[in-house]
Amino acid sequence: MQFIKLCMMLLTACFLGIGCLSGCASSGANIPVAAMPDGESFSGLWRTNFGDMKLTQKADGTVNGTFSYKTGGEITGKVEGGVMKFSWIQPGDFQVGRRDVSGHGYLVITINESEDETECKGEWGYADNYTGGGTWFGTKAKEIYRKQDL
Repeated sequence: MQFIKLCMMLLTACFLGIGCLSGCASSGANIPVAAMPDGESFSGLWRTNFGDMKLTQKADGTVNGTFSYKTGGEITGKVEGGVMKFSWIQPGDFQVGRRDVSGHGYLVITINESEDETECKGEWGYADNYTGGGTWFGTKAKEIYRKQDL
């Protein structure tokens, strides 16, 4: 009986150790730290590799928005310096047998001075993972028409 208890304890320890190693590595431990460029925020329209992304950043650093990839989706996050950590979700569609898909990710905002553009780049993952799904990048849309004083 003692042997069985010992085996169960060892198996439990192995499973917990593996879970911690994989969870800790993907839960956001490798997210970079960066300063927010002067005069910038994540608010605005972004042209990304997942379609248009519209974000609103509030004074407290919270971010809400949408992206247009496939059936569209929603983003909620928090900005720390020049990095936005976020959760994303794409709603399912019962008629085509597709479940909700969700995960986490991060974006780092930078200025490309040679192109005079504000850019973001980061990663995304499924479920509780901030990485592992792929790269997410984009360029902030510029205001094309400006009201001029007459």
